[in-house]
Amino acid sequence: MSPQMNPKYPFMTSGVNSVISNPIIEKYGLENIIWPIVVIKDNKIHSYLYEKSDFCNINSIDDNRPSSISFKKTFFIDYTKQELKIYPKSNELLEFVAKGMKCSYDRDLSMTSYNTADLDYVWKVNNKWKAIEFTTLWTPLFSKAESERLVGFFNRRPSWKGSNGPHGIRKLIDAAHDLDIEYWMVCANSKKGVSNNIVTSGNSFWFKLNHDNIDRILKGYPIVNSHFGSFTNLIDWL
Repeated sequence: MSPQMNPKYPFMTSGVNSVISNPIIEKYGLENIIWPIVVIKDNKIHSYLYEKSDFCNINSIDDNRPSSISFKKTFFIDYTKQELKIYPKSNELLEFVAKGMKCSYDRDLSMTSYNTADLDYVWKVNNKWKAIEFTTLWTPLFSKAESERLVGFFNRRPSWKGSNGPHGIRKLIDAAHDLDIEYWMVCANSKKGVSNNIVTSGNSFWFKLNHDNIDRILKGYPIVNSHFGSFTNLIDWL
């Protein structure tokens, strides 16, 4: 079976795009690619989960994984097995191995003690880990200045509003820092509206994803450490 990096769970808002994932696999090898799930409890990072399922088999029990600077625990669950077990053995995350579950997203969200968030594209470059958060825009990215202007509207997105602001992306930034992963936001144009259908003949804009740049977007300031180029330039940069 070929590796799958496009989990399609009921509560996911987007999927991994092969236009991005395939070049990463070809360049760095499947053995250097992982899909970490950040487990959150009481609004704090609790642990990291690596799962294998019929929806996504990119992870394995003996993966080469980044280590937590703060010594948070790492777990693995193989949902393709009839008997679900947590590795290493633990009484934590038991709700993730309830009978009949096919993936971690099968939890009863009305009864859960945990929230989860994914780092979708994570791979090892030499001895360093790198990750991107990928988003598409409908308005053409025809210049760096226009790209910076459009990114300035991110604070209007529903996930950025509310009393806690962009708390989801901030948790992923915290996780990337804890795992010593170099984290980037990558923007490209979609062919129609909000979709995962990328205009590969267009341009791309990418910038370092950290709390400083999030604060700059929220305050209306220009972001720093950004790059603009063709989509081909982006693929070469990965």
